[in-house]
Amino acid sequence: MKRGLLYLILGFLPLLLAGQDMPFNVKTSSRYSVSSMIGKVEVDSVKYYQLRLIQEFSYRKFGLGLDLDFLFDKHYHLRESDWNHIDDILDKVYYFRYAEVGDPFFFHFGGFPVYSMGNGLVMLNYSNMYYYPDLHHNGLLLGASLKSTHQPSFELFSSDIQENNILAFSTHLKPLPDSTLKYVEQGILGLSFFADRDQYSNLDFILPDSLYTQLKPKSKDDVYIIGIDYTQPFLQKEKAEYGVYADMAHIFGNGTGFILPGIYADFNVIKVNLEYRIHGDKFSQGFFDHFYEEERAIMDTLSDGTPYVISKQEALKDKKSSYGFYGKVQATIARRIKTMFAWQNMMGNDLKDGKSMWFDLGVDTRYKRLEKVAFSYSKTNVEKLRLGKVAVPRAKLSTSVTMSLNDKRRWFFIAKYSEKYKDKEGGIRWWKDTERSFSFGVKYVF
Repeated sequence: MKRGLLYLILGFLPLLLAGQDMPFNVKTSSRYSVSSMIGKVEVDSVKYYQLRLIQEFSYRKFGLGLDLDFLFDKHYHLRESDWNHIDDILDKVYYFRYAEVGDPFFFHFGGFPVYSMGNGLVMLNYSNMYYYPDLHHNGLLLGASLKSTHQPSFELFSSDIQENNILAFSTHLKPLPDSTLKYVEQGILGLSFFADRDQYSNLDFILPDSLYTQLKPKSKDDVYIIGIDYTQPFLQKEKAEYGVYADMAHIFGNGTGFILPGIYADFNVIKVNLEYRIHGDKFSQGFFDHFYEEERAIMDTLSDGTPYVISKQEALKDKKSSYGFYGKVQATIARRIKTMFAWQNMMGNDLKDGKSMWFDLGVDTRYKRLEKVAFSYSKTNVEKLRLGKVAVPRAKLSTSVTMSLNDKRRWFFIAKYSEKYKDKEGGIRWWKDTERSFSFGVKYVF
């Protein structure tokens, strides 16, 4: 009976999954939507059949996403250890949110595929879902702004509210709102604080049990960073705004970095930023970046082959000072096309990998049945920005396509593909040195 019911469920759900991925998302004004997927996964060297239900609810400014993952062994018995404790229930929440960033009050609980704070000098494109869904982190973002004279605002972020290891806080206000000088009264002063209270907390996930027991440090290795920023608009028109800004961040026990100066031009549909950056010894911009969950502590070996553990903060001890430029262009066209291109070129006496680039493109086509197309690619801290060289260390590529299966736009077909290239010397062999993820399926919105 149980086996027959399982066959019925798997036969009804019209989705096949090959590889792990984040929950599918379709832009819709509907209050409820559901996705489903089936496939095979391997957990702790044991293979399971997977049944995964992703449900999304919305009501006014509230939104809720659930990711219900059921694993069955070869005898079609449910793995009950995934459902025994209250922590397991929290792991089923993909997100719970209210309003959007910039509203008078907003919050977001759950997964953060991408999160940046301020100008990105310290936290840039961080994700608490780097190992999702194998490792769940339920983060929290709280923010508010007041319509008082100084217009104060704040953001508070935690990557995981159960551990509260990675924390970030920023607050901004207008220090001279009643100044007699025309533009000074629009100036915005900010203070930020960042911390990882235990950089070694990823070791139990990235190391085998035998090595973890052998190499686990006896004490935590924490890191704290403080930042100060100032933004000064100097020309504001109906369809354009121009301004300058500066940013400083200091890693306690390490070094200091500056954006000095940065300039921006905002034309509503296009925003352009250009920055001159100065990094002192033992400092790296974007300390909390997209790869941070993997790199906050890693295993290395001595010359005699002895393994040891080193945190990201320790790895910066030998990093020398550098200087260079960072630029970014963001565009939104007809509310259908959103694209971003960013580039960085840092130089220094001993710096060989100071170049980075990021590119994102999303198109809400609504052309016949084609609903949405997205593409993104990034390469960070490389020696040369060769546009024709895609497979390089620390590079990542992803693309997705969404199509409507009926004229009422209720059923959607979604396909996603991504590649990540190993961080290794001697060149990347595209087939062998690439981690791939491919998934496709359907989604129904009510």
